[in-house]
Amino acid sequence: MSADLYFDRIDFQKYIDPTDCIQCGYPSCGEFIDAVRKGISKIQECSFIGRNKAHAFEAIKKIGELWPEVPLLLHPRPGFTGLVELNEPNAGSLVLISGNNEYTEQVLMMVLGTTVCPFFVVFSDTGGNTVDMSMIYHTLTAEKVHDALKEAGMEEKVSAKEMIIPGLAYSVKGDIEKLTGWQVRVGPVCAAELPLFLSEIWIPPQTE
Repeated sequence: MSADLYFDRIDFQKYIDPTDCIQCGYPSCGEFIDAVRKGISKIQECSFIGRNKAHAFEAIKKIGELWPEVPLLLHPRPGFTGLVELNEPNAGSLVLISGNNEYTEQVLMMVLGTTVCPFFVVFSDTGGNTVDMSMIYHTLTAEKVHDALKEAGMEEKVSAKEMIIPGLAYSVKGDIEKLTGWQVRVGPVCAAELPLFLSEIWIPPQTE
């Protein structure tokens, strides 16, 4: 059996302004987005979509085509724990938090490969559990995130103490803010939604 990666929970429509202008030929923005998801239309047909957001939609489409078949795990699968620096991040770069499950890391890194935007990615020790399972077994905790930030030296690496945690970890947002003193943004449930969630900075690779 395959694990649920929550791709079907991406709400594309919330990332466009519902003008219902019908310039695209559809009677509503919702029907247009449905056509885009089915491959009938292209997101560029919307006159109100900027370049970065259009790339974000295309990036998610590509991710969906390459989405790995992740097995439904019966046991934890520990991966890398610690800091990964992508695209030469600096003091102003965003900090993403995730768990240290091997498959979670593979999926997240594939998604981040669709942009040249710099990131600090901190993989907290969740005992190898995926994010959803780590919430059940309480292995993605404020204490674990605090320790991961400290071990990675993040206080010295960034100027704005702000992190993005997975959407499924929303329940520990307050605990993390209280313990670390950082501002916490709750990201999407599905990692593939990150290009839209961060579309203002999701710059495509120059090869595209």
